[in-house]
Amino acid sequence: MIAKKDAPLRQIQKLTLPLTRLKGVGPKRATYLAQKGLHTVLDLLFFIPFRYEDRTQISPISKAEEGHPALVRGRVVSGREERFYPSRKRLFKIVLRDKESRLDLLWFQYKKPHLTQYAKPGLELFAYGRIQMHRGQKQMVHPEIVLTNAQGVQSEKGGLGFYPVYPAVPGISPNLLRSMIRRALGEHLTALVDPVPEEITSRLGLPHLAAALQQAHFPAEDSTIDELNQFHTLSHKRLVFDRFFLVMLTMAFRKRFKETRTSPIFAIPSSLMDDLKEFFPFRLTSHQMRAVEDMVTDFTTGKCMNRLLLGDVGCGKTVIAAVAAHISIRNNHQVAIMVPTQELANQHFEYFVNLAPKMGFRPVLLTGKLRKSERQEVYERINKDVYNLVIGTQSLIQKGLRFARLGLVVIDEQQRFGVRDRASMERKGGNPHILVMTATPIPRTLAISFYGDMDLSFIEAFPEGRKPVVTHLVTEAEKRRVFETLKGRMSLGQQAFVICPVIEGSEELDLKNALEMAEKLKKIFLPPFRIGLVHGRLSPDEREAVMNDFRNGRIHLLVGTTVIEVGVHVPMATVMVIEHPERFGLAQLHQLRGRVGRGKERGLCFLMTSGNLPEPSKSRLKILVENHDGFDIAKKDLALRGHGEFTGTRQAGMGELDLFEMIRESELLLAAKQEAYGLIDSDPGLSRPEHRHLRDMVQSILARPLDL
Repeated sequence: MIAKKDAPLRQIQKLTLPLTRLKGVGPKRATYLAQKGLHTVLDLLFFIPFRYEDRTQISPISKAEEGHPALVRGRVVSGREERFYPSRKRLFKIVLRDKESRLDLLWFQYKKPHLTQYAKPGLELFAYGRIQMHRGQKQMVHPEIVLTNAQGVQSEKGGLGFYPVYPAVPGISPNLLRSMIRRALGEHLTALVDPVPEEITSRLGLPHLAAALQQAHFPAEDSTIDELNQFHTLSHKRLVFDRFFLVMLTMAFRKRFKETRTSPIFAIPSSLMDDLKEFFPFRLTSHQMRAVEDMVTDFTTGKCMNRLLLGDVGCGKTVIAAVAAHISIRNNHQVAIMVPTQELANQHFEYFVNLAPKMGFRPVLLTGKLRKSERQEVYERINKDVYNLVIGTQSLIQKGLRFARLGLVVIDEQQRFGVRDRASMERKGGNPHILVMTATPIPRTLAISFYGDMDLSFIEAFPEGRKPVVTHLVTEAEKRRVFETLKGRMSLGQQAFVICPVIEGSEELDLKNALEMAEKLKKIFLPPFRIGLVHGRLSPDEREAVMNDFRNGRIHLLVGTTVIEVGVHVPMATVMVIEHPERFGLAQLHQLRGRVGRGKERGLCFLMTSGNLPEPSKSRLKILVENHDGFDIAKKDLALRGHGEFTGTRQAGMGELDLFEMIRESELLLAAKQEAYGLIDSDPGLSRPEHRHLRDMVQSILARPLDL
């Protein structure tokens, strides 16, 4: 991806230069950009807008409608700093006038020298912002302004064109960021080489990578705003295809690589099925038994098990992992279980510690809290097989950790879709068996496509006695009834959650926040009830202490944000209240409500809305009320909300894909898979000269040289 094939070395290296080498980017600005993960020119080129504003039509000030964004053009009548009463705070005001009307431009947070240069009478400006009325006068608060004769932005026919809107970079204004990206494109885009063979992109009708980047940042005038904001342009499809293609290429390579290697053959005791009845105080469902049978077959072939266990929240995937771990340990091999969060690692450790001693587990929990000497001691014990079950987060892929005889790796991906961690864990042992678990509601067809290098087992039924959570859509007017339900349940020894969308309040967003909610609930639910608070700003130790108190029953009602979305298993938690549920995705709400009703009592979930929620938002939330299958919920959510609303829901990391992007562009995903597997069939080691850039990229994901 880095240069023309005939480019000199210095041209190639331009893209990996630090951003301080870009004109206008000094050390201070580089620090701001680095906090957003932008370190090199290449990073800046791939910092894609998450939406666009239509600034192609210039509106006369008299026609600009209140409450709507507008692009206007006018001449400066006056501009100066003023004080407004009664607070005596300062504001900066520029009065703009076109042929017919006047518009006031106001800033309450500003840098005076910056605005002063635009405040000279007679200057002609473009101003873009939302029109407001104040005492009969139209105004814009904190508009974006540009001189009409500014280089690269003047256009008599189209105003300022389609404006890219980027994720905010604190310390860098939107105009400055656009200027930096425009300069990077102008000076360095020619150094970019397209890593995907032209025959593939031509076959799919996709543009060259450099052209796609140029158009994604600064769209052509013949684009449409709907097409841009839904990422339906060929340029956006090309960038999405590249992400799909690279991950699929890595998977195709891994599949071919694993087919050449053998793994330990595990002997399966004839008493296994009878043992399971003794190990667990419940009967496994038919779906769980089928998953066990799939693994048993894998373990006895001599080939590496590479299996995905896919099932909804609470369907009993961890039980299957425990059975697989027991078989490995019974065959004198160790087991590693890697999870995405420390809270989930703690939960898994508690689960395995409390399983039947006959299962043979000697578990250890690897945490970031261990001092260097303690960690080294644990490493040595693992290397000597003192511990045969190791549970942790990405600490498991540290170079210093070596296993005596690793036979099975279990990876709980939760809501991630990646290959890098799987590849890293495989190198910890002699080609160990791999079991990946995910609760993300990905449709079956996409699971088969994305996990193309794996065999799949689906658990589509819940354990006996586990009842779906009853979900109610309620308004603020019904809050008394909801709180009475909370109090009644807690009086019976049960526990509850209250989930808020933000940690603390702000003037811009009138939302219930966790800090104030916790204080209010302490006044409503007096002792002996105890209220706890957990959110993302707490340190890992503080968060873990709160969660332990909740798990152990010392906290009766836990107020929190979405940090409790995964990794919380508290059987006595039966009620959840979610404030402003319209602020969450349905898949996320489904994950949240899956935290209650995990014991004998049926769970209750209240979606607490304001009384004036728009009808489309109500219809979307009713999907959750009426459905309990995560896969169906995700598909209906997508169909109802449309493609554009999913754009930018999550930034995928190296070697990962975004769920909604996969659903939105499923045909492109299938095409990427077909092309990737075809390329690996024709060049298994990616050793041809024209594939060297692809080889470098796959190596960067696997974090090792490619060698078949």
